[in-house]
Amino acid sequence: MTKLAALLGSVAVALAACGGGGGASTPAASDSAPPAVRCYELVEGSSRAVIKVEAAPSSNDAQGGQVTVYSYLDGVEEFTPETTAGRLEPDAFVYADGTRLSLTDASLTWPQDSLLEGAVFTATSCP
Repeated sequence: MTKLAALLGSVAVALAACGGGGGASTPAASDSAPPAVRCYELVEGSSRAVIKVEAAPSSNDAQGGQVTVYSYLDGVEEFTPETTAGRLEPDAFVYADGTRLSLTDASLTWPQDSLLEGAVFTATSCP
């Protein structure tokens, strides 16, 4: 397992403990709603990590969202994708512990004082 994959796996496990995963559903469309699905990647050598951010509203949280972390080494999946629930805003995904990933059409950026501090993932197609 690569260093990036190990770190992403640790992040997924730690954040999953803060707020469990959930199934995705399609939100009602609105002008202020973020896109239903966005994917971002970080490539280091032969390792590629993809974070899929999507809406997952529920009866108790209309802004519900989830992230799924995928990791590939030489094009082969390294571990089973991990999904974690949170809140999806137009410009951010917020984990239950308050960790806030900044989202734009072009990138996803991890915040200061997080496990992946300053890591910038760039927009890509979804797995």
